[in-house]
Amino acid sequence: MENKNIMVYAELDNGKVQSSALELMSKARSLFTGDDVKIVYVTVGDDTKAAVEELSKAGADAVYFCENAKLNIFNVDYFSAAVGEAIKMFNPDVVLMPASTYGEELAPTVALQFKTAGAAHCVDLVLRENGEFVTHVPAFGGKVIGEILIPNTRPQIASIKPGLFTAEALEAKECEVIAVDPAVVDNTKSKIKAIEVVEKEPEGIPVEKADLIVCGGFGVGSQENWDKLEELAAKMGGTTGCTRPVVDEGWVPDDSKMIGTSGKGVRPKVYVGFGISGAAHHLCGMKDAGLIISVNSDGEAPVFGASDYAVVGDGMPVVEALLEKL
Repeated sequence: MENKNIMVYAELDNGKVQSSALELMSKARSLFTGDDVKIVYVTVGDDTKAAVEELSKAGADAVYFCENAKLNIFNVDYFSAAVGEAIKMFNPDVVLMPASTYGEELAPTVALQFKTAGAAHCVDLVLRENGEFVTHVPAFGGKVIGEILIPNTRPQIASIKPGLFTAEALEAKECEVIAVDPAVVDNTKSKIKAIEVVEKEPEGIPVEKADLIVCGGFGVGSQENWDKLEELAAKMGGTTGCTRPVVDEGWVPDDSKMIGTSGKGVRPKVYVGFGISGAAHHLCGMKDAGLIISVNSDGEAPVFGASDYAVVGDGMPVVEALLEKL
């Protein structure tokens, strides 16, 4: 079955287009080619004027937008109604969404609305020679990469973690701007009500914006050792990142530093990893770093296959030696 119409959901934060929109459009443009292919954005919010203007110059054939006061903060009922109406208008074969905090809820809700299927936390998108659209998703704890196909229903929906694809410079096209009737939101009933919005600025350098990341895994071993990684990252002018076990152990207060399919995608100039085995869930989030240095006591650790430099041994003496040098 051919994939002629592709829709990219452009997420907004306080009216600003998130980088995931350009990442997904860049991937879509590289994947779906041909004169008869149309690739469009859809975005929703309470004030979309600036976003629509930006998106109309960012590689799309059209921009669908829905503007309504009820879309000022995320409510999955209202957002899925607006995006769903745009899908009905455009009739896409494929819908790409960021697997962000909101996108992870929006994508399956829209899929249910259209009685179709969605692939979550994809690490790659592939178009086979026969035209089949295939998504790659880590499975069995990251030990294998599974291929997911949705052959019988439309649209095919895929959510991809922000940061996994590169946002290329996109050529501006002759772009049509199409309004979605805001009444679709007004006519939607929701049992969800926002009581309060609390904004908290992250401490230090956000992991996705750091040029240097000192990353730790379960092999770090303790809170005391993790604190040494924090000290090392600070002295090197970077920040720390981590894998899921570090969050589970409580060595960090939340998952804001987590890298991988259930965390963030990063592209630092330098990535230094300690005690990280190298499961696919994590590797897909950091494989595009400029320089990768890994320290692990297991000489057969999968992470070494993605590393430029490998140190086989206990990581803590290395950390202590670096702290002493610095």
